[in-house]
Amino acid sequence: MNGFFKVSFDTNLKQQIKKKDGIYSIIYFLYYMLTIFLFGLLLFKTQIYENLGSNFSSKPFFRFLFYIPFVIIEILPIFIILKIRKHSISSIGLNANSTIRSILIGVIGSIPFTILNMIGPISGGMKINPNFFDLLWTFLYFFICIAFSEELAFRGFLQTRIQGLIINKWLGMVVVGLLFGFMHIPFQMLKANMSFVDFILSDMSHLITTCVIHIYLVFIYRKSNNLIAPIVTHTIMDFSYAMFV
Repeated sequence: MNGFFKVSFDTNLKQQIKKKDGIYSIIYFLYYMLTIFLFGLLLFKTQIYENLGSNFSSKPFFRFLFYIPFVIIEILPIFIILKIRKHSISSIGLNANSTIRSILIGVIGSIPFTILNMIGPISGGMKINPNFFDLLWTFLYFFICIAFSEELAFRGFLQTRIQGLIINKWLGMVVVGLLFGFMHIPFQMLKANMSFVDFILSDMSHLITTCVIHIYLVFIYRKSNNLIAPIVTHTIMDFSYAMFV
């Protein structure tokens, strides 16, 4: 177990990360939260979701296209910050090193969650129409719109940059894990049409689980030093949940 925790990010990156990067990470998180909240308002407090809701469930291709502009708005500041700080994209885990190995690590990392989704107590069988193109676009939706954007933001960017403010790696992982859980609140709160406090009280177990999943995905990332690994794990985890739970 200790060997697992000793795996760390590139030492050159650690030397590049300064207090300023930690501040940028907090500013970016606030921006991320704002975009999610506004997107939730757009979907759940206007007629757009009502008008397009049937297309989301029956046409995965349509849902995929609808979310793409939001994903671009969500992650674009990361690349702007990288440009300002003169950091390479490899500093957020986007590189071609050990791609096959990273994919394998990602697939292996997803196995426990896939099994739980398939045989768990709330499993209800396949929920997605087993049409090849529907499955394909559903998978791509989870791969790009969910896993890629969230891994880039939280495991690739926030987790590495928070080191500028929090040196202790354990504390840093817990803090970003809490931010990852907190990130889900605005959108899901609006979707459930609940107040902030009521939603937290009713969804506390899920928020804690999300925090734990963040730490797990950080370990997957650190085993490969390539963001492909947690992206693959995250994608399969969510895809299997959509199919079976």
